[in-house]
Amino acid sequence: MKLPQLFQALSAAVQRGDRPAALELGRQIQQQLASESAEHATLERQMRALLAELDGAPPPAASPAQPLEELIFDPLAERGGLDDQPEEASPSAEKETASSALTGDARLFPLWFGTNRRATADGKGFSGERDAQTTVGRVLVRVPEAHRFGETGSGFWQKLKRLDFRDDRLRLHEVQVQDEAGFYASLQAATQHDGATHALLFLHGFNVSFEEAAIRAAQLGCDLAVPGVTAFFSWPSRAAVACYPADEASIEASERAITDFLVDFATRSGAQKIHVIAHSMGNRGLLRALQRIAANAQTQGRVKFGQIFLAAPDVDRDLFLDLAHLYPAHSERTTLYASAADLPVHLSSKLHSAPRAGYFQPYTVAPEVDTVAVPDFDLDLLGHSYFAQAAALLHDMFDLMRLDAPPSSRQRLSAALEEDQRFWRLRL
Repeated sequence: MKLPQLFQALSAAVQRGDRPAALELGRQIQQQLASESAEHATLERQMRALLAELDGAPPPAASPAQPLEELIFDPLAERGGLDDQPEEASPSAEKETASSALTGDARLFPLWFGTNRRATADGKGFSGERDAQTTVGRVLVRVPEAHRFGETGSGFWQKLKRLDFRDDRLRLHEVQVQDEAGFYASLQAATQHDGATHALLFLHGFNVSFEEAAIRAAQLGCDLAVPGVTAFFSWPSRAAVACYPADEASIEASERAITDFLVDFATRSGAQKIHVIAHSMGNRGLLRALQRIAANAQTQGRVKFGQIFLAAPDVDRDLFLDLAHLYPAHSERTTLYASAADLPVHLSSKLHSAPRAGYFQPYTVAPEVDTVAVPDFDLDLLGHSYFAQAAALLHDMFDLMRLDAPPSSRQRLSAALEEDQRFWRLRL
């Protein structure tokens, strides 16, 4: 079966509660996606060779690495910045404050991380297994000159459509594990560089490896032109579609580790304002962490964030509504993004026989939480990564991080009313 047919079969299996069939279909989807990626890579190499023959030149090779040079990373300014921004909030007028290095035709984007994953055998990365301890450190992600806004890299067919075959894939370049003292010392030094006052912390969702989490965090930090540092916490997702139950267990087991990292980051990073983006299942970890923070006398009232972005939260709707008061208690503003085109969250609602906060039936609206309905941007097969890919949504996040503007004042939102629920719609 082709991918669309496999996804239809998966949806049917989930609706009838056939777990073995659903897991097998998930395995087949994962294998087919991996196979297509390999096939596209081969075709891309062949096309590069054919195009090179037009000029009688050898196939283009990667540029030799140049000596590393410390410089200011201003990715949006180099790509022209975001369009349609108020003059006082133009990212092209801002400088990225975290230092990065130049190598060949790419820049190395620095990120700080925490993870409760077990280190791989070679010590160069982290697996999907749990560790009893949290490891902290710094990673460098290679951001090529050809990087496109809202993307971590394009496939062969996208490149063919654009007639642009440059390498635009973000790649993990280096992982540097640090002790706790060194970690916060380097983090504080980065936040104090050029008077930077902001930080962005990303908490990933289901089916994400450590490497994928780092790459997505780098894309967000780069495209949002964070005026400060970017960090992420990576809990031990197995990074496989068929391992959804295992990921559910892992995010629950990671609640304390996520809480401790959030508290330490908020109180020891040196940033005056910390924004949090939680995606999909990662929202479960964030919600439970806020509940733990509020219940602990030592942390109660001490931890406050700037903007909290809840992207496609795979959280039970009733649980979310019961605990939603925690968000405004710990943030300047909280924004919930949900989409009717989000297949994974839709399947989760069928699997659990209960609506999820990140899906549209019905839209989840809670006091002091701004709910934004996101249209179908048709950006990926699953419609689940719109939070990091849709330009309009990234614009909205950019505005919020700098201006903390209410929905009524944001240029891409319009008011909506459905079943007596008042929320906002994001315009294309």
